[in-house]
Amino acid sequence: MKRIRFGLAFLLGSIPLAAQVSEAPTTVERGRWLIEADLYSVAFDRHTYQRDGVHYRSTYVGSWLLSTGIAADVDVQCGLESWREERASGDGWTERGRGGGDAWLRAKWNFTGDEENGPAWALLPYVKLPMAARDIGNGRGEPGCALVFGRPLANDRWCNATIGLDWLDDGGGGRSVGYYGSIALTWPCRRGFSAYAEAVAGANSEATRAWSGELGLGLTREVGRGISLDVAVYVGVTRAAPDVTPVLRLVWAL
Repeated sequence: MKRIRFGLAFLLGSIPLAAQVSEAPTTVERGRWLIEADLYSVAFDRHTYQRDGVHYRSTYVGSWLLSTGIAADVDVQCGLESWREERASGDGWTERGRGGGDAWLRAKWNFTGDEENGPAWALLPYVKLPMAARDIGNGRGEPGCALVFGRPLANDRWCNATIGLDWLDDGGGGRSVGYYGSIALTWPCRRGFSAYAEAVAGANSEATRAWSGELGLGLTREVGRGISLDVAVYVGVTRAAPDVTPVLRLVWAL
């Protein structure tokens, strides 16, 4: 599955699992639970960085993150990609890998404590556990850490931003560094909807010219007590990014 794994380095970058790409510094209260899930997402990439005629498609179903508070400003999180498929096709050939994906262990510490009035900052260390099916995983744990920022703006708007590093498997027994960052602006709309615009970028130290950049627009709405749905579409603005990625997300506070 060499073609599929090669494509993943550009389709997925180094961004860790999250219900949205830009994290919030807010932590879950002690004794409470939060479920964030990508119910369905699919990334299409036909105009790849190499322009080699290979087309990629990455499909995720039921990727979720479960968080609970353990202290006033600290929560712990576990995530799992329930099912995913990686597909590569070219001139008369197709290769495919499918099955369960990787898992994550994470923790978030809001070291400023001011989540409502802001600005607020949080530290988010995590590790990817090598649990993915053989055809779609690299079989190695990959640690990382992110710095998260958030603050309220005028007229009930909100800004969140994330920057982070991953220590990734380089495919040759060593490690390379993945860099990523994102920023999102959220604002209220009519009939209980909220909208957001988001910019996402990532790169790998082994491929410094292959910056992956995406722009996204999304809508969220509360559909039940503590339950919100989120629909978004991301469009690649660099060659290393997937061309288009629609996502359906769920957030459920328990």
